[in-house]
Amino acid sequence: MGLGLCEDNYIRVIQELPNGNLLECGTNNANPYCQQRSTQNLSSIGPMTSIDRAASIVPFIWNQNSTGWLLTDDLKILVGAELQLIAAAPGRPAISKSVLRLDSSQNLMSISVALSTKDELTVLYANGPPNQQFVGDPISYNGRIYFFFREVAAEFVVDRAIYSRVAVICEDDSGGKEFNERYSNKDLVTFVKARLECSTGTSFPFHYNEIQDIYYSNDSKVVFAVFATQPPEVASSAVCAYRLDEIEALFLSTSKFRAQFSDGELWREVDTDPVTSRPAQCPDTTSYTDAQYSDILGKMQLMFDTAANKLHYESLGGARSNPLLMIDGERFTQIVVDENVTHNTDVMFIGTEKGTVLKAYLKDDRSEAKVVEEIILKPHRLTPVLTMLKSFAEQSVFVGTDEGVYKVPFQHCRDYASLQSCVDAQDPYCSWENGTCLYSRFPDICPPTPCNESRIIIHNCPSSQVSYIRHLHFSNHPLHLYVTAEAARKDNLSIVDNEITCHPCASLPYTESRSVSTCREFLALHINGSSTERENCSCSLVLEIECGATKTINFNITVDDSDPVLDTECLEDVADFDCEISRYKFQFDKWICNQAKSCGLEELHSCKKCP
Repeated sequence: MGLGLCEDNYIRVIQELPNGNLLECGTNNANPYCQQRSTQNLSSIGPMTSIDRAASIVPFIWNQNSTGWLLTDDLKILVGAELQLIAAAPGRPAISKSVLRLDSSQNLMSISVALSTKDELTVLYANGPPNQQFVGDPISYNGRIYFFFREVAAEFVVDRAIYSRVAVICEDDSGGKEFNERYSNKDLVTFVKARLECSTGTSFPFHYNEIQDIYYSNDSKVVFAVFATQPPEVASSAVCAYRLDEIEALFLSTSKFRAQFSDGELWREVDTDPVTSRPAQCPDTTSYTDAQYSDILGKMQLMFDTAANKLHYESLGGARSNPLLMIDGERFTQIVVDENVTHNTDVMFIGTEKGTVLKAYLKDDRSEAKVVEEIILKPHRLTPVLTMLKSFAEQSVFVGTDEGVYKVPFQHCRDYASLQSCVDAQDPYCSWENGTCLYSRFPDICPPTPCNESRIIIHNCPSSQVSYIRHLHFSNHPLHLYVTAEAARKDNLSIVDNEITCHPCASLPYTESRSVSTCREFLALHINGSSTERENCSCSLVLEIECGATKTINFNITVDDSDPVLDTECLEDVADFDCEISRYKFQFDKWICNQAKSCGLEELHSCKKCP
């Protein structure tokens, strides 16, 4: 598995390369590296490439500030991270554009930073919050790359305040002039940022200032973002949405710039653009004069207007409005959105600091999103949700915490057995059809099976050729019998009269469970044969489907009323054997848990009850 250092290496980047392999990068005990892995065989690893400390686009340590990578077709990497010359020294937040080089055999040769944002207060404030600043993955849109982050607001000179931001750089930014006074050929010139606002639409709005994560809808070009207050403030969170075309317009034309014209002054609006072509319009930056470079850095880094949240994000324009969702007592950490589930309804899956996932959707009247379900990942453990990934193929959300990875299905409609429970769930995925609570996103792909083709298939059942023994004089010696059967999904497989008859004994108790896979339904029965009386019994159960076809299962239960064994020596041998088996099982479980914990794999089923 590459380095094989569970305690020293944290994999922070997994990115698919144009050659079909995976690019993997890790901290490697403060010596970042990258290497390729084959997608066909994850054990097949290419040579390790060290990352220059001066170009630390890969974090040094597991909790160092970073955002996702965006890999372009021409092997340029755009990332927000901390640039840090020495592992122990303080770094500075920066957006960088790096070059990934492959050899003729498509093996990774090197990764080097070509351009990065300038180390200036007006660009990215270095004394930011102690927790992660950049969030989510960069977004490519119309030749520009958008980054989302939070930082101390340099323009808020009265006190210390943290604002959320959206920044843009041009994908083809080629840097400034070499040895220029303000911008060198290693500095990104087209960087501009704006405040990302998530607030209530009231006369005295409450602002959610600290962004935690984003989800970008590539179809609707909408950015969903979660915000949360931080301790010691009272926990409160919100979800806000933004149209990317409106954010683009903000940078291109609709807003003026904001700048501080001298030290100690309040930041104010710049009346006229100092340079005709705005940075976000992606001009040829190498053609600027020294005076123009100075104006860009001093007066064209921050937009005056904010990127405001939208409740009606499906259309352009509109008045100031509330967030999509606001909840007190929770701190949101992650978000993914399943779009256009039914009737243009978007369903949000929101990870929390408490280790839960909230499922919510926006109501038809656009008043506020409604939470329809809270999924607890691990009862009695507060493990914050750190990452979430939507898989349309699996119809699920994969959720990562410090303790494991969990699979959360989009829906579990068939758990609602009655019309009332299906309706009360208010789950946009579910609808009641033909007596069943069904997943309503996709049409039913299972046509009814003609009666002459319908049949019941028995996979497991008691045999009439075997006599099942019930021992009367042995304590803790139950008799369990099992039946597994299947039929077409709409055939309504069931037990006739809901009874397992036994003559001359009473009917046997049983429990049943059902499951559905594609167009088949399955029925599993657990029969308690220990309840028979002190007589031999002939038992029978009949399975049927809706069109009338049946299957009968017959079996016999024989009573053994012989006296228990009283041979002391024999009983001692049995007791010793049982003790040895228990000791072996204890040691085996303990060994499995120790092996799993050595690499942090505490979520193995075998470790649910570690000794």
